[in-house]
Amino acid sequence: MTVRDLVRRFAVPVVILVSLSAGGLAMCGLPGDSLDDDAGIAGTYVVNGVDPTDVEYSGTVTIRPRDDGRYDVQWLVTGAIQTGVGDLVGDRFTVEWSTVDSPRGTAGGTAEYVVQSDGRLVGERSVDGVDAVGTEEIFPEP
Repeated sequence: MTVRDLVRRFAVPVVILVSLSAGGLAMCGLPGDSLDDDAGIAGTYVVNGVDPTDVEYSGTVTIRPRDDGRYDVQWLVTGAIQTGVGDLVGDRFTVEWSTVDSPRGTAGGTAEYVVQSDGRLVGERSVDGVDAVGTEEIFPEP
């Protein structure tokens, strides 16, 4: 068998395999990728915030659309995992959240953001039972 025969025999299966692999990777949703072009604010973000006691934190926020038009939100910040459900009305995104896992204990509250034209979410987070509020800025991952 010549080299030309080998190329003809294996070129098409290799091209098909590479195409299928690339398509599968594209569907995985890499950080920073929107889950869908029409998913609105869905995606993975970097978060920087200051809690109501003036402690700075940072981490990752993931926003995923739900079938009911709302959004599931998850924060992974400074050793804690928090989840919530949010509503987007115009440029206002409001989330009721609670702690799932944290060395500092559990908490819950509300986050209210304004969606900026550059994709950032800028707002405040309150903690149930605490009079002060914290600030948060969420940036789309590059």
